[in-house]
Amino acid sequence: MKTYSVKEIADMLKTNPETVRRWIREKKLDATIVSKKGGHIVYETALQEFLRSSPKYADVARASLAGVAVMSTVMVGGLIAQKFIEAEQLKRARVSNNDVAHFLRGEIQKCTDAIKAKEETIFQLQKQIESDQMQIIEFQKLIENLFIKEGEDE
Repeated sequence: MKTYSVKEIADMLKTNPETVRRWIREKKLDATIVSKKGGHIVYETALQEFLRSSPKYADVARASLAGVAVMSTVMVGGLIAQKFIEAEQLKRARVSNNDVAHFLRGEIQKCTDAIKAKEETIFQLQKQIESDQMQIIEFQKLIENLFIKEGEDE
């Protein structure tokens, strides 16, 4: 699934990256934090939903996304066709099933790698949640001890 960075969305919608970050903070645009250093990513479906609810930016994005849709349509043939440099060769070029299969295997590997990275992010977030939960328990114990000691002092 296609993802976009804050900067890519800002460029696409011809707005400031801080505006996109504000939309994320205000929950107008659903985003996932990759890391503190890496920032947010926005899945294509979340971006499309945002655009449906924001007519002001829908037209601007439609022009940008139309280019993306056309690129997606011709991507397989286009990337393979890069082998052929001269115009005459390109006219006579045929894309074999092996070429398409090779390209698709590469795309599968990219998706597999992306899934592994996301699973690692989930694992790290689960560890952070567990740590936060332990911190909450410790704070609750401290509160209980405060009230126990307060009762002893009276």
